[in-house]
Amino acid sequence: MDSKKAQADFQFVANRVSLFSLETKDIDTSGNPAKIDTDIDYNILSAEKEENNFVGTVEFTAEIKAKVKKSILFKISLKMEGIFVGNPYVLTDESFRNMLELNGVATLSHLSRSFIMSTTTLAGINPPIRLPMVNIHKLKELKKNISN
Repeated sequence: MDSKKAQADFQFVANRVSLFSLETKDIDTSGNPAKIDTDIDYNILSAEKEENNFVGTVEFTAEIKAKVKKSILFKISLKMEGIFVGNPYVLTDESFRNMLELNGVATLSHLSRSFIMSTTTLAGINPPIRLPMVNIHKLKELKKNISN
């Protein structure tokens, strides 16, 4: 089937890692398991209507800390930005912003998961870090409740 016939009115254009840091420490874990805490968030950096498209930028952030007892084993900070476009002849401003929050954040969460898994593998962290799957609807609801 021709994919152009089923193409969505919301498209992913590009992404970049705007911030990444990985700090590790050589500590004696003595067989103690690491406790990993993960904080994630997102921000809509822009959403504008241009001549032929809506254009929006979304930022997905992840902060990961691993502790063994009270010692920090490693810390990871990531900010991933993505640019998305929407068809202004089909989407309203509100529906485009909603798609940025749902589809845009979902796309960036998958890219971030892959990036963190690859970099922690290459850094020798075993097992590599896997960001958990995120319920984007729940994340959006939690973010809305915090801002109210």
